[in-house]
Amino acid sequence: MHASPSPGESLQKSERSEAVKAAIGTLPDELRQPLLLAVYEGLSQIEIGRILNCSAKAVETRIYRARNHLRESLREGATAWLT
Repeated sequence: MHASPSPGESLQKSERSEAVKAAIGTLPDELRQPLLLAVYEGLSQIEIGRILNCSAKAVETRIYRARNHLRESLREGATAWLT
């Protein structure tokens, strides 16, 4: 049986979720669209390529770049919160 998260844990989770949403919002469409289709819709790179009219390799590259951008944005945000 799982214990309910504490109010502090719930707040942290909510803040992380908002930070991720904000960071996703800063992505250019070219990177945001394939990332959202892969993560939230569960589509394959081939399926995403068909939708976006590009190769699966281009989709792979865009998702890679999007994740790197998000990682960097969230790292910068975490540093700002700590100072």
